[in-house]
Amino acid sequence: MSKSTPIDVLIVDDSPFFTDSVGHFLREHELAVATINDSSKVMDFLSEKKPELLLLDIMMPEVDGISLCRMVKKNENLRDIRIVIFSSKTFETDKELAYQAGAEAFITKDVSVEEIGNQVLKLLREGMKIKFWGTRGSIPTPGPKTVGYGGNTPCVEVNLGGDFLLILDAGSGIRELGNRLLENRNKIRGHIFLSHFHWDHIQGLPFFAPAYSPENQFTIYGCEDRQVKLGKLLSDQMESVYFPVPLRRFGASIQFFPLDEGSYEIESFRLKTVFLNHPSKTLGYRITHRQKSIGYITDNEFITNFTERPRGVPNERFDEYNLKIIEFIRNADVVIIDAQYTREEYQSKKGWGHSHYETVLDITLAANVKKCVLFHHDPAHTDDDMEKILSHCRAIVDQRGKKMECMVAKEGSEIEP
Repeated sequence: MSKSTPIDVLIVDDSPFFTDSVGHFLREHELAVATINDSSKVMDFLSEKKPELLLLDIMMPEVDGISLCRMVKKNENLRDIRIVIFSSKTFETDKELAYQAGAEAFITKDVSVEEIGNQVLKLLREGMKIKFWGTRGSIPTPGPKTVGYGGNTPCVEVNLGGDFLLILDAGSGIRELGNRLLENRNKIRGHIFLSHFHWDHIQGLPFFAPAYSPENQFTIYGCEDRQVKLGKLLSDQMESVYFPVPLRRFGASIQFFPLDEGSYEIESFRLKTVFLNHPSKTLGYRITHRQKSIGYITDNEFITNFTERPRGVPNERFDEYNLKIIEFIRNADVVIIDAQYTREEYQSKKGWGHSHYETVLDITLAANVKKCVLFHHDPAHTDDDMEKILSHCRAIVDQRGKKMECMVAKEGSEIEP
């Protein structure tokens, strides 16, 4: 193939029979496929051509698949290539090493060529998807007046298209997410990112059914208090005085990963964190995967309405915190953001740790966000109220001549960056 010919999939295996068989299947589905049987030549190939997806055997005589995966992910120009590791071995340790190296999926060779090819096709066709399982702030609000936008407290599913999923917060919405996962998956791997430990953001965790199955695996992230570890912060709400089943009864493999403000490389995605202005330690997240980025800024109060550094007026006040958040979410594809109050409601609730939607629009417009999703709805707001807020927000964006898409998070809805 010439240098200018685009490549969808590069298959690397020391077995020509395997590369030819899978390559033939994928070509029949109109994909451009290249094959390599000498893994020592892969990095030279990638310096000339950059495929959408790399299919690597775990055991090869020259360079093994996991080492190649690490090499690709460490290269800034190649790191957004999707990687699938395949193997005739089925040991869990090999899978873990593959995921830690940055692979998005692990396929065993004990299935047919057609099944392997279909899994590759599925991965290529699936992009990042976001689904809302809980959108309400403070307390669950079931009932006929909130059924449209939802009454469950915060929980957002982020599917990157691979073998694992990301979950933002564990409010009451995580219960229904868990039930759906059990219907569709045999083994579940997930990363749960908690913004903070106020009850509306963790109250669903004891009812997350996949956490009780020994076949599943979850890593839970959040910011620790200096005196109290992450695991204890969560287990305290499951003490017998509050709940009949302790956290130690979770059957799944549960790991706790404390976060600070900074940047992290986690499997195939990148994570940035920022401390938010809210009572108790609270984190905002930015997730980047294959050049798409999502911001999650819930339970946050902006300090003032100044959203851009003033120009030519040296004595005018501005707030460094607002500027910090603007830079954190700048040019993001999607930002899910706390907009609990109207401007009028906010006047009596300053210092409660939440923002009104007009300031949120100031911030997201200044940050050049492509899609702004208003989140953490006030428990007093009905579906009719949410419709009015959405209409007003879209009018503000139009009046300013901006192209940012504005949405209100709706329980059960799914969006793509």
